[in-house]
Parts: sequence; structure tokens; C-alpha cells
Amino acid sequence: MKYLIFLDIDGTLLARGGVPARTKEAIDEAIRRGHLVFINTGRSKGNVPFEALKGVNLTGIVAGLGSYIEMEGEVLFSHAMMKEEIAYAMQVADEVEIGLILEGEQMLLNYHSELVHPLWGQNRPAVKNAEDMAQRYPELRVSKISFTKPLTPEAVEKLATHLGVISHPTYAEVFSKGLSKATAMDFLRDRLDIANDHVIAMGDSLNDVEMLRAAGIAVVMGDGHPDVLPLADFVSIAAHEGGVGQAIEKLVLKEKGR
Repeated sequence: MKYLIFLDIDGTLLARGGVPARTKEAIDEAIRRGHLVFINTGRSKGNVPFEALKGVNLTGIVAGLGSYIEMEGEVLFSHAMMKEEIAYAMQVADEVEIGLILEGEQMLLNYHSELVHPLWGQNRPAVKNAEDMAQRYPELRVSKISFTKPLTPEAVEKLATHLGVISHPTYAEVFSKGLSKATAMDFLRDRLDIANDHVIAMGDSLNDVEMLRAAGIAVVMGDGHPDVLPLADFVSIAAHEGGVGQAIEKLVLKEKGR
């Protein structure tokens, strides 16, 4: 029976130095044998580093914390945040004085560029408010919003009244409630009629928790976040050493050694 494999990008598939050759080779062989490999990322499609992933064979993309699903070039699911949700995130950003990245399927926009750390990118187009965004970029479908600095517990609680929130030590992600990396996995598992014991998720970070819990087999990179490691059915070697490749070899290709 075929396996359905979901891979986080940052710190899992893509590590320092790019995607390891061992990982690329294992993915190629898995797909050649009929297995299905999707990236499952918190990034919106417009923020996926496709150039860095060049040469990686993939069946499809799950992006924006479950808000966008594409398989073999066909869009199977797409959800855009409502203008009211975006406006609420902007209101909280005003109160806590943090810049935002509006992550769309097609492109990224800034809100309060002067408050966005240079590492996040200050030079992309900026909008004044949700109405301004709707008028200037009417076709833009925002998958999620990133706060570019950490949030206080009070700000997280306030956002959570209207939005899904994942708070990280250095930033936070907000999105429409009811969506996650896990909901996208459920969608594809049901559509493709694959038993959950043949669903594998691989990640390293706090925004991978739901994805790992939803999988029949959870794989965490050996250099993953300490709070995520206990969720693993299999702990691989570090991502930059080919952790994804090692896991596919052992769990899917059933190779021994290494």
C-alpha cells in the first residue's frame, strides 16, 4: 500500500545548505515506487522558497497552515482570510506595535513596514489597512498573517477570540480558525483513501505539532525543538544531515543500516 508523506519545509526538508542530496534521492525513489510526497508548510504559497527547493520531486503542496492544497498542479482547496479577520489582526498589531507580513497565495505584503525587522523584509509593498489592501490588491488571497515579533500572553488571548494563533518564541502566526496542517492531511487522506497508519508527517517545530499528532507515523528531526521530540515515533538524524532521507529509507523504502 502506498504511503502519504507530509514534509515541513524549514528545518525539516530545507536546512542549512539547502536540501541534502540524501533527502532528494530518497524522495525520488519513494515517488518512483508510487508513494505520495507533499510539502506541508506554515508558509503561504506566495512565500514558499521554490528556488531553494529546485530539484526536489514533489506530488503536491500544502501551504498556509492548511489553507491551500495543490496536487500535481491542480488546486484542490483554497481558503482566504476574510477582510474582517485581517482587520482584527491589524488592530492588535497597532496596539502591540508589531509589523505584520500578510502572506498571500500570490505574493506578500507588509503592514507597518517600519516595525518589520529587516530580516523579515521591509521593502515589499505595504498597505495602510484592510480596506486599502482590498482596493489595491483585490485578487490577493491571504492565507495567514505573521507577527514579526513575539506576542505577550495577553495579545495571544485577544487574537484567539477571533483567529487561530501559534505563538513562537520570536514571532507568531495567525490564521482562520478550523484550519491547520492537520486538517489538510485529513482532506488528502480521505480523498486518496489512504489508511492513517500509512500517513507519515515529518517536522521539527511547534507549528508542526498538530500535523505530527494527526499522522499515523510521526517523525521529528534529530535537531528539532525539544518540546516536539516527545511526539516522535521515529527521531531521525539532523535535517541538514538528511533526516528526511533517512526516515524515508527506513520507514517507506524499508532499507536497513545508515
